[in-house]
Amino acid sequence: MSGRVDALSGLLDSVAAGRPHDEAVTDGRVRLDWVGYRDRAASLGGALLAQGVVPGDRVAVHLPKSSDSFVAAHAIVRIGAVVVPVDWFAPTDYAAEVLRDADVAAIVTAADSDRLGALGTAVDGRIVVAPDATGVPAAVAHVAPASAAYIVYTSGSTGRPKGIVHSHASALAYARKAIATYALTPADRLANIAPLHFDQSTFELWAAPLAGASVVVVPDGVLRFPASVSDLVARERVTVWYSVPYAISQLVSRGAVADRDLSSLRWVLFGGESFSAASLAQARLALPHAWFSNVYGPAEVNQCTFHHLEPHRLEPHRLEPSGEATDALEGVVPIGRPWADTEVMLVDADDREVVGPGDGELLVSTDTMMIGYWNRPDLTAAAVCLRPGSPPDRRWYRTGDRVRRRGDGLLVFLGRTDHQVKIRGHRIELEAIESTLSEAPAVVACAVVVERASPDRAGQDRLVALVAPAPDDRAIAMMIDLLRRRLPRYAVPQEIVGVAAIPRSGTGKIDRSAAVELLSECRQKSAHAEAAGRSSG
Repeated sequence: MSGRVDALSGLLDSVAAGRPHDEAVTDGRVRLDWVGYRDRAASLGGALLAQGVVPGDRVAVHLPKSSDSFVAAHAIVRIGAVVVPVDWFAPTDYAAEVLRDADVAAIVTAADSDRLGALGTAVDGRIVVAPDATGVPAAVAHVAPASAAYIVYTSGSTGRPKGIVHSHASALAYARKAIATYALTPADRLANIAPLHFDQSTFELWAAPLAGASVVVVPDGVLRFPASVSDLVARERVTVWYSVPYAISQLVSRGAVADRDLSSLRWVLFGGESFSAASLAQARLALPHAWFSNVYGPAEVNQCTFHHLEPHRLEPHRLEPSGEATDALEGVVPIGRPWADTEVMLVDADDREVVGPGDGELLVSTDTMMIGYWNRPDLTAAAVCLRPGSPPDRRWYRTGDRVRRRGDGLLVFLGRTDHQVKIRGHRIELEAIESTLSEAPAVVACAVVVERASPDRAGQDRLVALVAPAPDDRAIAMMIDLLRRRLPRYAVPQEIVGVAAIPRSGTGKIDRSAAVELLSECRQKSAHAEAAGRSSG
């Protein structure tokens, strides 16, 4: 790296100047060194400028996970535009809504893509640029650090996608803290597991080039087969892995890890959802040389806390991490302590600070925080606040997460203060699913619940919709079709169960605890009916 980088636009030039021919990124199909990475981003950036894109414009990246998607993201920030990653596999209606909400000026995608044609009016009038488009190489734009750099979309409680806007400054602050916390160096090779529209990918997008580390993109097709993933990790000598716990559990249980040389893997980061103690213990035994870290932080703040668990066997030459390491833990794995230059606070139901050990909603103040929600000042005002006694320029983000501070100062995640859940790391608003499902003609009332998996099926929690009155098969098919067209695939319930009525509280709201119990009763009745049928047969 040469000199301090103050904006993402100069990242690739900086590392290319110092390490021009080191490998930068590969997806198994294409391998780029830092000069090649920079030159491709500069050329694509030039093509965008030639088509009329200007600094500040939102530009969508609508591509499968690949080296092309990484080049596209860096091409966009290079010219001072704003990256809007769009899920390649998202339903047409949902992807179109993201494109319209962000008011994108251009889309980087395959021009002959069937998905592009299906987006119809959402694409009409917008510039479409192929990922391999070339133009006069674009110079690095002079960008104010506080300017918007990228927007990550999540589902909102009303069903309308919600854009989280991060600046160049917040992205680089995150990258610098990640490098320090996980001791990243140019010798590292980071596995890219998450797609660009998932905030975990910012680790590989921004922290890797800032550290001069290379990225190994794991294509979606490979991710479907854990044994192929472990083979790729071994062949590419991956050193750092970051994913949701489910992907790690699949790697360990179905990835033939005993037959692979995974000794290069020095660090496994997990976040986005809870990792059961049993599954985590199995993973640590399968990868005894690796550090494991629980990574916590909503997309609005990137990351804000961490908790390290040391390898079962430490070798003298192994670089030890910054921060605190602990031995295996019983029960829930803590989300740990705040990382550098980050403050946290717990507040009770009356919004009073909880001092010392206790439970409360977690508030975070950090330089990795978002600018706000795209075109939603109401949501920003509700989520970002000032606190009495804090400096007037210190902003606090209300996470909506209930957290316990233990006597030793470690933080433990307890749950949500609202109806947001996480399934395999994806943030899902139950009310958004219910709002969409309620549009189906046969639905009078509905409730969506999470059916928790047993400990031996970690990471396989399911969304189930309860619908009243009980629909017939044709109505259920219509409901599923509606949900698949309107919601991201991870937010579509795996099952629709008919019930006589939806449980309500005294105030008329959905009684979610009773709804979970009702689903359990439905399962028991179904099991008894099947048993009776087998007996009579």
